Amino acid sequence: MRVFVLMIAAVCLSSVGLSSVGAASNEVNAQDPPAEAPATDFVGIDGHYRAGRWTAVRFQPVDNAVLETTDGDGGVVVYEQNFLAGADGEPVFGYCIPGTEAAPLTIRTSAVSNTSDEKSDAGEVVLKTRFPETGTPADGPAMIPDEMPWVVVFGDPMGIESIGANELLDRDASIAVTTIVQPESVPDHVLGFSGVDMIVVTGSGANVLEKLSTSQGAAIRDWVRGGGKLFLTLGGSAPKTFEASSWLTELLPKSVISSSVVRMDPSGLETFANSQTRLKAFDGWRLPKTIGAGGIALSSVGETLIAGRTSRRIGLPLAARYTIGMGSVTIVSADLDASPFVDWPERLDLITKLTGDLLVEDRTETGSSFRLGGYSDLSGQVRRTLDRFSTKRNVSFSIIALIIASLIALVAPLDYLLVRRVLGNPLLGWATFPVVAVIMSVALVFAASPRSDAVDESGGQAASENTETDASSDSLLRANAFEFLDIDASNQGGRLFHWAYVYSHPAQTVNVSAQRSPALNKLAKAVQYQVISPFGAPGRSMGGIQIDSWSSPLRVPVAGTKASDSESSTQTDFQLTSRVESLELAPRSSKSIAARMQFDASVDAVPIERRRTSDSLQGQLVNPLGVDLLDSMLIYRNIVYLLPTRFPAGATVKDVDQLRQKNFRWQLSRQRALESSSQTEAWDVTRSDQPERLAEMLMFHEVVGGVDYTGLQNHILGHLDMTELLTEEQCVLVGRCREPWLTFGVSVSGEGGDASSSIEAVPKGETQSWVRVILPVKQVRR
Repeated sequence: MRVFVLMIAAVCLSSVGLSSVGAASNEVNAQDPPAEAPATDFVGIDGHYRAGRWTAVRFQPVDNAVLETTDGDGGVVVYEQNFLAGADGEPVFGYCIPGTEAAPLTIRTSAVSNTSDEKSDAGEVVLKTRFPETGTPADGPAMIPDEMPWVVVFGDPMGIESIGANELLDRDASIAVTTIVQPESVPDHVLGFSGVDMIVVTGSGANVLEKLSTSQGAAIRDWVRGGGKLFLTLGGSAPKTFEASSWLTELLPKSVISSSVVRMDPSGLETFANSQTRLKAFDGWRLPKTIGAGGIALSSVGETLIAGRTSRRIGLPLAARYTIGMGSVTIVSADLDASPFVDWPERLDLITKLTGDLLVEDRTETGSSFRLGGYSDLSGQVRRTLDRFSTKRNVSFSIIALIIASLIALVAPLDYLLVRRVLGNPLLGWATFPVVAVIMSVALVFAASPRSDAVDESGGQAASENTETDASSDSLLRANAFEFLDIDASNQGGRLFHWAYVYSHPAQTVNVSAQRSPALNKLAKAVQYQVISPFGAPGRSMGGIQIDSWSSPLRVPVAGTKASDSESSTQTDFQLTSRVESLELAPRSSKSIAARMQFDASVDAVPIERRRTSDSLQGQLVNPLGVDLLDSMLIYRNIVYLLPTRFPAGATVKDVDQLRQKNFRWQLSRQRALESSSQTEAWDVTRSDQPERLAEMLMFHEVVGGVDYTGLQNHILGHLDMTELLTEEQCVLVGRCREPWLTFGVSVSGEGGDASSSIEAVPKGETQSWVRVILPVKQVRR
């Protein structure tokens, strides 16, 4: 029994030692609450932000500026931004990602050693504070939860800020509204609008719009082209609005900008909003007609939402939606923030109907999915799929419990019986105990060794062909990824999202950088930004757990370069790039890293033809990309055309109408017709072995019914959903690629984080790489 007592004492001493180490670590990484007050309106947009998204921080310029905060895992992340420089001491915008609610924020300088160019953490602290906590956005700075829509307003919010509020029940509004009063709070880069769901511009916001800088206007323009939603009211004040915002004139079609003010009849708005209150005639902006007499299409630009007429009974649209890149602009031909709409009871109902489900108060619950899978968002299922590595031996809890029970039995009763009864000398227990412990340790080490035959599975989606190391020098780094490349052939724009889990079997410190493939370099004419950073969301969405990290700070150097004169005028002044350095990976652990990219594309695409009296496509289809597409399909509204298994680069399908056609919703839900009914394959939130189907659901979640079908929300990766782009004027070519468009180059750091002697290689693993090309649809008579 003395041996057993000694074991208990050793365990207690080790626990005390670990506690002291933890306390020391907390002192080093500055996790303690700061003495200063929480950050207010200089973070995010007027103090509002989302955790896990790029967030702007406004501060006075300092040399070698550094923003220090924590990610979703609780680890310290240092965002170095040495390119920042203010004019005449004016405030500048830095960008970082707060991982959690009320994450610590430290603004300091980065000290540079006199003997080398290496940077240290011994810089001067300018400000030490925290990001705001979750609260009521209407009351001031607050973190906005992922499930709450976020609307930024230039002008009058028109009652949007009151949706869901109830004074009698003491219930706050269900929509977060940020009303821009001071132009200084608007970020100067598109990354600062990450997490914003919609921007509203009214006539009364012209005074703020005219004070925005060129870079601030370009940030809003790039945000819309990259997938944002803009709600615009154009009435009698439209000329003033256009004069105050040059970025808006670059964004909208020329036929809209060159129009004029006309007197409009309000009957169309009254009918659309089911109003019993009569409106007076008002001044509206003359929107171009899209449909003429007899349903003949007059223009392929825009979709009429509300048909109306002028006071002289000439038909004109009262509201229309225009697809701009991957985003959309909804225009109402009226000043809804002015008379006669200010006192109109149905004004908010009109706005709610025009914006779809974004401003709908009732949300579907996902409690059952959370109980089954441990997450409430579709990104949680993606996380479970990515964070599975065949090189790691998975051991169930029952096996671990059996090993612990065996160890206790060997070092206590069995050891006592063997030594006392058989050998007859209790002192031999001092020899048998370490022998048993060593044997068990060696057995467990061999059991935890990586699988040597578990590399490059799943049919060619691995990136191991590009690695520069052989099997004998394998660093046991792996990476699984989902990747989506979107190209708009009409506006020549593109975006890319690459989410990977980087896994290491032994403990290693690595540096990660983004490597574009030759095909992507050929496609991307001018890159606006390419940033990589830790990716994740705390709480129920992804099912993650926050921990206090004891590792050294993770570094994300953010570099900004000036756009050259030869590049497209649509680019912002600064093109931001970043990488990840000093990433410490514990044994058998992984880290979530994401890359985002937006660029001007160069694609020669042939429009697809459509018969005027039919919804079917016809004519030829050409693969406009320089890569082969696998399992490709052409989607037009709710019809999917199934292409051959392999669609070669530059190949042509002579007649689209001859392809096999299916209902797109049925295709996604695997619904099939029976004799007298139909059967749909239910979505399993716990499965992690169907990456292809999971990718399809990410790309078109709302087509199949969204949360009603999957039981999961899609807030974190909702920007990947192209359901709203399946309009009458365009179709989408979707295909899987054999090789990824972008990969993560990983180099193992030496002592002090030095990676100069290591070789940068692409970790082996599985990558689901998908591409979507938006093609214009042209109507023909035949």
